[in-house]
Amino acid sequence: MPRKPDPRNAYLELHDGYYRVSMGVPAPLRSLVGCARLKQGLGTKSLLSANVLKGPIVKDFKARLDKAWLTLGGRKGSELQEATAWAGILAHSGKPGDQAYDYYAAALRDREAEIWSAGSRTETDLDEDGEVFEFEVPTREAKEKAAQFGAVARGTATPIALHHPAFMKTLKIKERSLTDDPRALKILLEWCAARDVPPYLERFDVKAAVRFMDELQDFTGLGWATATKYLGRLRRYWTYLVLRTPVDRNVFADLHLEKPSVDHDEEERAFTDTEVQTLLMSKADPGMLDVMLIAALTGARLDAVIDLRVGECADGWFTFKPQKKEKSARDVPIHSALKAMVAGRAMGKAPEDDLFPEWPAAVAKGSIRERSAYFSKRFTKYRRALGVDEQVEGKRRSLVNFHSFRRWFITKAERAAVDGDLLAAIVGHKRSGLTLGRYSEGPEMAAAKIAVAKVMLPPLDGSPVTEAQALTPRRRKTRTS
Repeated sequence: MPRKPDPRNAYLELHDGYYRVSMGVPAPLRSLVGCARLKQGLGTKSLLSANVLKGPIVKDFKARLDKAWLTLGGRKGSELQEATAWAGILAHSGKPGDQAYDYYAAALRDREAEIWSAGSRTETDLDEDGEVFEFEVPTREAKEKAAQFGAVARGTATPIALHHPAFMKTLKIKERSLTDDPRALKILLEWCAARDVPPYLERFDVKAAVRFMDELQDFTGLGWATATKYLGRLRRYWTYLVLRTPVDRNVFADLHLEKPSVDHDEEERAFTDTEVQTLLMSKADPGMLDVMLIAALTGARLDAVIDLRVGECADGWFTFKPQKKEKSARDVPIHSALKAMVAGRAMGKAPEDDLFPEWPAAVAKGSIRERSAYFSKRFTKYRRALGVDEQVEGKRRSLVNFHSFRRWFITKAERAAVDGDLLAAIVGHKRSGLTLGRYSEGPEMAAAKIAVAKVMLPPLDGSPVTEAQALTPRRRKTRTS
């Protein structure tokens, strides 16, 4: 039988020789909290100090979890879940004046009184006749619990997230996009907590929704495109609520963030040949280097490259999973410069094995972290260390990032006079009906092989690079480093 851990050292763990607080997040809450464990370093190697310092952090972590339970309608067996069950009973018992309704309403008042009295103290006072009488004084917590219980039970305070699990089951969208809905809801609930907006459907009106929209980008630091996407996910959730619950109005229905105008020299851009040379010639580990090479010579997005399996690199083609608005998998010829590397990675592996096992998916059950998340952080650190960066004051993202490999491939193909429809088919852009046949080397696939071969890497022996002159040269402004 395993030993029970010492409660005096609860919530502590060693990390790189220092203690930190670590608290598990229950599975139902992970989509709201955003992780499987809450962690915070204490900056000490002393167990004695760690036990003293952990107190406020443990209290804060527990408060975060309690708030997350609240938005979901309470933990199993909680008073909030009980109140939700009462709401269902009252909703199906008619209306005030009906025998069944009045019976349950009276029972509900008795239950509220029980909660109100929990932990109360008895005090004495004198009445007008000088007689001593006793009266009950509830705790502040008990009064708040009783009020919340009654509001939820009477259907006047439904937690915003209560119906979200059922809503998620109705979605028929790509697996990658399924993480957007929990993220959008998490942001909304965090905003409600930060702004003291009650997280209940009945209290969240159009004005609250407009205020949330107006503050969304400043509150999160998100760009316009991502913020717009999350607003759209919340709009869809409210559509579900209007159709299936007592909610009678979609508060997000007509809300849209205005797209900002962007100066030409503040647009995210392709890497230059010199930057590609720097990234590919520097000391990247093989797992990072090979991902960069495939992205540069296919124009594929990071997620599509990271998720490749051995069987999706057979017969001279990559088969990339659908991305963004793509409806089906996409086939791209394997560039001659990649064939040896791909063959080496595939050797001795089964078709279902990962081509990049060094970049595994998150192991925590219920994690919504994309498989590419860790690579993305490592690549950003690597890129910045090499000085491949372009920051504009006021913009969170660099004008160059991993997606710049995709832009570089498209730019090189365009300069090599690759047909626009063919290029769109290769990189997965919206196109006029052209597809590349995976199982037939028809004229489209033959043309795609020629097109991909036209994209050549810059010299990787340190030779000087001559950059092609663009038709619209970039204007330079003062930038922050």
